[in-house]
Amino acid sequence: MPKKKSRGNPNFMKSIQRPVVWAVAVLFGVGIIWWSVAQYIGSGSQGNQQNTGATVNFSETVGGLTKDGTPLSDPNYWITYSEYETSVRDTLTNLRSQGYTLDPYFEMENYPSEMGIRYDIFMSLIDQKTLLLYATENEVLPTTAQVESETKRIVDQYVADEETRSAIIYQYGSVDAFSALIKDYVATQLLTVNVTNKAIPDMNNRFQTFVEENLEGLKFDYERVDADHILVSDEASAVEIKAMIENGEVSFAEAATRYSIDTGTAASGGALGEFRRGEMVPEFEDASFDATPGVLVGPVESQFGYHLILVNNKSTFDSFEEFVNTPSYQTEMNQFENAEFDKWIAEYRVENNLSHVINDPDLQMYSKYDEARRDRQEAKRFLEELESDYFDESGNVLIGESYLPVVFYTQLVEDEVTNLRYQVFDLEDLEDLLLALPATATSMSIEDINDQLETIPATNTELRSVLSEAKRAREYMTEFSVESLEEVQEMLADKRKTYDETNSRFESSVRYLYSVMPNSTKVVNYMYQIDGNNPEVAYMYNENSYNMNVRPLLENPALLDSYLQYYSQYFGAQARSLLIDSPIQSIEGDLNRKVINSTEAATDLKISALYLLVDIYEKMANLEQNEPLMEIYLMAEKHYLEKLLEFNPEDETIRSLIETIEFYISELNASQTIDATETADSTEFETSSDIDLDTEVTPGELSVPFEIEAPSQIGDVDLDVSLDSEGPNETNN
Repeated sequence: MPKKKSRGNPNFMKSIQRPVVWAVAVLFGVGIIWWSVAQYIGSGSQGNQQNTGATVNFSETVGGLTKDGTPLSDPNYWITYSEYETSVRDTLTNLRSQGYTLDPYFEMENYPSEMGIRYDIFMSLIDQKTLLLYATENEVLPTTAQVESETKRIVDQYVADEETRSAIIYQYGSVDAFSALIKDYVATQLLTVNVTNKAIPDMNNRFQTFVEENLEGLKFDYERVDADHILVSDEASAVEIKAMIENGEVSFAEAATRYSIDTGTAASGGALGEFRRGEMVPEFEDASFDATPGVLVGPVESQFGYHLILVNNKSTFDSFEEFVNTPSYQTEMNQFENAEFDKWIAEYRVENNLSHVINDPDLQMYSKYDEARRDRQEAKRFLEELESDYFDESGNVLIGESYLPVVFYTQLVEDEVTNLRYQVFDLEDLEDLLLALPATATSMSIEDINDQLETIPATNTELRSVLSEAKRAREYMTEFSVESLEEVQEMLADKRKTYDETNSRFESSVRYLYSVMPNSTKVVNYMYQIDGNNPEVAYMYNENSYNMNVRPLLENPALLDSYLQYYSQYFGAQARSLLIDSPIQSIEGDLNRKVINSTEAATDLKISALYLLVDIYEKMANLEQNEPLMEIYLMAEKHYLEKLLEFNPEDETIRSLIETIEFYISELNASQTIDATETADSTEFETSSDIDLDTEVTPGELSVPFEIEAPSQIGDVDLDVSLDSEGPNETNN
């Protein structure tokens, strides 16, 4: 089928920094709640005194704005701990209420850490203070009347519906409390709107110019087609099938199911789903985007064969006016406004020599880390600073007041260890090449080698191989700025030493973190890298992997279906294997090798591993509709329950579960026997009518979560499953 390209996940932080709808964001979204602006507007300019009756010195705050390198004297431009912690609390509460689980220190996949959230909140508050300064200087602060009017409008809109009103009271305690929250939020949004209108008054004209100048790129990003296709190997077949469809002899979906050689889409009537430009091969893309919805197109030739294409619907545009009417307009407009606003505020700070100071030690540390991961040279400097301050001469961690330095060191040095490891591998490869190749070849320049390769016949494979290897050697030598074997060997010795020392500190930092935060998923992942055979580490790693990646899918069939539909676009019939079967095989194999069958694992750990596998196969059996597979999963569950019974021979609950599973298996066997008998009778009747039946079952037709070999195994469970099949074995990985 025309191959789709995988797309990256959206930036999580953008979604929490840029609320789209005011009240909805407060109720259901992850918008960060600010309230210093509303307090400022409501009190004139009485100062940012969060604790009544208390005077706060700048040094006692989280930080604040500076001008010409000096903190502004007006406390309204400082960030107090009360203001900061309130914003942090509200944001984290919102995130948790939506099911986000954030690690206190480590980013996980697309999720930021809580520490990262804290830093982003501080920087967003600095942005708010900057806007407040501009609005005050340019007299565009929202008035109290504006804030109260907009707040009333939003609150009235929601409480007019009795069901929504009840939900608000349940969530916030009262309508007044909800109204106060909305007021704080509205004040900040009005401030942003007023400043934007003052500072960038021609935003709409700028955006139209941007769209017109970047129309082709926007078409690539946003144009979409939803289409079905039929793929055959020759043009004549495509023409014949097209005629059958147009004559009404068969529907497009029926024809796709019968004739398409694209096994990933044939079963679904040829449905490809929605795709954008660049995701299909050029011939297929051009035909699809040029087609009229509902009109059969083709045959279209591509590297895969001949396609018949039926476009269901499409979203395309050729001008700004057409783009305005697409769903993508508002998305792009928001991004453009954000970019223009960020550009303006950066210029405003430079023109007025504005910056900020961070007083909080943890935020100071995070600021250095944030800069280090953006700049390789800064990362090197920061790592040297951390090594000097937090490691002794032997590479052991020096315990301090905060875990953050070791956390940041571990994350940054992991990349350094990886880079050093690859450099060592490359230098070892270069050393081998220089030892094996003649000096006359390795002394040639890359240009001379390329000239030689153009003139040497393809039949002279030996000489061409020598020159190709010499070219690879010269590329290494250019990369590492070396010219002789002696220089390579000297550099290799230095790199090995540096790698060993750096890796030793990395392992030391990981072991320290594991000792103080053993339940951190990221720390467990690090430990698995350096000590994956440790039974405790192996169990925790696999338990985390199951709970994060597999269990949610097994417990929620609707979620699994949505994932399967999405990944089937890229992996076809292998989507289930990718999401469920392969991860479970990996978890089961690891637990059996490193925990259950290990002589070093504690009994309690073995029991935990067995319960985990019982849980996996119970959920697999409950999810499965295919009776033979359901029986296999039940047998696996029964096997691990029997192993548990060996540790707890008096446990009647386990014994009862085994008996229940045996009953289910007997019922499945009885059902399959009846089905087989009915099939045999039907076959006998039909074959007597001289109808040829293809009754052979091939590996591709029966998807099982293990290699099709006899005997088959799940973990260490011997299953007597014989499949009457021929052809190459197929592994569903």
